[in-house]
Amino acid sequence: MVGAAPTTWEQRVLAAVLAAGSGALASHRTANRVWGLVQHSGRPEVLLGGSRVAVVPGVVVHRTRDLPPRDIAKRNAIPVTSLARTLVDASAGQDARVVASWVDDATRRLGLDLADLQECLLRRSGPGHPPLAHLHAVVADRLSIAGPGDSPLELRALLALARAGLPAPILQHRVALPDGTVALLDLAYPNQRVAIELDGWSAHGHRSAFDRDRARANQLTLLGWRLYRFTSAMSDALLVTTVRRALG
Repeated sequence: MVGAAPTTWEQRVLAAVLAAGSGALASHRTANRVWGLVQHSGRPEVLLGGSRVAVVPGVVVHRTRDLPPRDIAKRNAIPVTSLARTLVDASAGQDARVVASWVDDATRRLGLDLADLQECLLRRSGPGHPPLAHLHAVVADRLSIAGPGDSPLELRALLALARAGLPAPILQHRVALPDGTVALLDLAYPNQRVAIELDGWSAHGHRSAFDRDRARANQLTLLGWRLYRFTSAMSDALLVTTVRRALG
């Protein structure tokens, strides 16, 4: 005989949602895992709207009277709270750096709309709701910049420039080079021809990248660009001071 296939985590979550009854959704940390923002989630958590009550052995059942259609989604066939609602519900009591990493991952990889997150956050704040100061700060920071960046280092640079009151640069600015290729500049101020390259070791820490970066820098210099390079080991203050002087 051939044995049955082992039950997957997704099947267990779907079973918990179905056991909680019509309209139940995977929620909180379980929803975070459904969206791929965490790898471990503990006991299944589900959310029920309205006044209905359900008791499901081994499942944490949350209740809410605030569950509009925009907070409801489906992912991998599992009814789940929307990405924005998931982040709001799961962020209570979490470290600020953890919350920021979730928001940045959701923005880059899942297309999170920060305006949707802000709307949900404001709706779920105030008396009767857990404090979400960390999430408020993360959203305010990211709404003040040009975008989430392509890497944590880019995001860190964008936030540092915004907090210093400097103009927002253009991300991934395209420049046609003399050899016929196109350079993508991490951050750029085209009017002043100031370019900022943020060099992570994984992308730039080998010989071919080293040579390619120098050749490209030479071509940009011939076109009148001033190129400034920064790594994660350099301070935000150094970045801000350099850019401020470069912009004049």
